[in-house]
Amino acid sequence: MLKNLHVLLLLCASSVKAQQVSVVDRPANNTANRFYVTNKAPLQAEYFTKLPVASVSPRGWLHRALEMQRDGLTGNLGEISVWLSKTDNAWLHKDGKGKYGWEELPYWLKGYGNIGYVLKDPKMIAETKFWLEAVLKNQRGNGDFGPDVEKGAGKRDLWTNMPMLWCLQSYYEFSNDKRVLDLMSKYFKWQLSIPDDKLLEDYWENSRGGDNIYSIYWLYNRTGDKFLLDLATKIDRNTANWRQKDNLPNWHNVNVAQCFREPAQYAQQSGKSADTDATYNNFKLMRYIYGQVPGGMFGADENARKGYDDPRQAVETCGLVEQMTSDNMLLAITGDPSWADNAEDVAFNTFSAAFMPDYRALRYLTAPNMSISDSKNHHPGIDNTGPF
Repeated sequence: MLKNLHVLLLLCASSVKAQQVSVVDRPANNTANRFYVTNKAPLQAEYFTKLPVASVSPRGWLHRALEMQRDGLTGNLGEISVWLSKTDNAWLHKDGKGKYGWEELPYWLKGYGNIGYVLKDPKMIAETKFWLEAVLKNQRGNGDFGPDVEKGAGKRDLWTNMPMLWCLQSYYEFSNDKRVLDLMSKYFKWQLSIPDDKLLEDYWENSRGGDNIYSIYWLYNRTGDKFLLDLATKIDRNTANWRQKDNLPNWHNVNVAQCFREPAQYAQQSGKSADTDATYNNFKLMRYIYGQVPGGMFGADENARKGYDDPRQAVETCGLVEQMTSDNMLLAITGDPSWADNAEDVAFNTFSAAFMPDYRALRYLTAPNMSISDSKNHHPGIDNTGPF
């Protein structure tokens, strides 16, 4: 037996010597994935494919972290937050009117629903479906949905719908409910009809058009409707200019982490290397000026400010999540493993430090050498006038 094992090892060693090992800076993207939805032409092929939600079952520490979020603040926010109230909530009414209901509901639901799907938690899945059923049933005749908020005459605020579209996308991947595709198709046809001078005019939506483009491409890859590519071009044209060489449209920390990727997203359609380069430049510019902090992020507090660029400066927990989201998206678009490195750096360092160990509380702002977390006003040293 030992003699046979020795012969086998020699054969294996000989085989290894005969093979040539090559090193590449990223994998190839010239083969089609037949098992999952991928970019349809003319969108450029991705290097990595995002798997449908709940197609992977976590184990070990990640599984435990999701359980703690379920049992902690995320899983119980509906019981303590007035913004998630089911009374007089604009998300529950077809006319989009109500005392409560703006970004808070979809921001929370985006993570809450995914945790429920991944953990196969019946309570969380049912709660998620309650809100999404309201969205699906309350789409208006013109295709619009959600809180009917205007930021100026005839300027419909579309920001709140962007995270809700992501909630619907996850739900479709989990359930294959065709109503999601129908709602999104009608909604995007309505978006295409909005004049440029009325589209994405408000601060938040103007910065975050990349979130809208993500949903447009998601739907295009499932329906192939050509009008969606026209809409993506329209959204890109009306989004804030994230292609500046030495400047950013604004320096709000969440916007930077969430929106710096927009040019590279549109590069999937434009095919222009300059668009992808602009995203890399945004990332480097922010860290060149405000990157004197470990953990993959930058020192921006509420907003990055000249003269405040040392490790005392912090970043919002929202910014941490958006940075990891952008990193994962850019990994798929570019194949560059540096984006995976950055996501890992943020996840295992700054993100973990932003929460209490049991996920029952979090900091609004987190900095490397913030020795205490209290409710005092630390402005102007830290650009936030409320409790942490």
